[in-house]
Formats: sequence, C-alpha cells, structure tokens
Amino acid sequence: MPENEQQLYYDKLVVPETRRVLRAALGKQGKVDFKRAHAPLLFISGSDDNIIPARLNKKNYKRYLKRQPEGSIIHYKEFKGRNHLAMSQPNWKEDADYIIEWLSKY
Repeated sequence: MPENEQQLYYDKLVVPETRRVLRAALGKQGKVDFKRAHAPLLFISGSDDNIIPARLNKKNYKRYLKRQPEGSIIHYKEFKGRNHLAMSQPNWKEDADYIIEWLSKY
C-alpha cells in the first residue's frame, strides 16, 4: 500500500495491545489440539501480509492437515498481492467471492 494509505489505516485501526490477549483465550496451556475434531477450516492469507505472514498461515494449515481427524475439511488459499487489510483493498470482492463459494461447498 502507498505510505499515505498505510498511515490512514494505522491512524484509524491501530490500538495498543499485548500478545497475551490471544494466549489467554487459549487457556493456561495455550496449545491447540490439532487432532481434535473441528468444523471445516479455510486458512486464508495474503502474499504481502507482514502482520500474519502467508508462511505462518501455511505452517498452521500443514499442522492441521498432517494430524487431521478422518473426514476433516481443511483448505488453504493465498491471495497474491494482498496484505493484512485484504477486505479493504480494491479487489476485496474477488476474495470475498472465493470465501463465499468455499462456504457454500462446506
């Protein structure tokens, strides 16, 4: 994104937080049971996301895929040229359409 656009989103959306918030939501252990049965999972990422990089999403996807319970539905989609604010970018509808189509299948 152009720097002026980054600054606009920064001023609008960024708030102080701590990593502990997410860990607290997972409980004391802060561990995910990848073998546990779950609803269908669609991991999505943007190739230009510097907050949660595509490689991290793909790593989590592979961990689920490797240990998935029988019958689990797990997919991964990387949107090229998208950043962390993918739904605020000009081509957001293309991404949303993909997600809606995926949801209608599963």
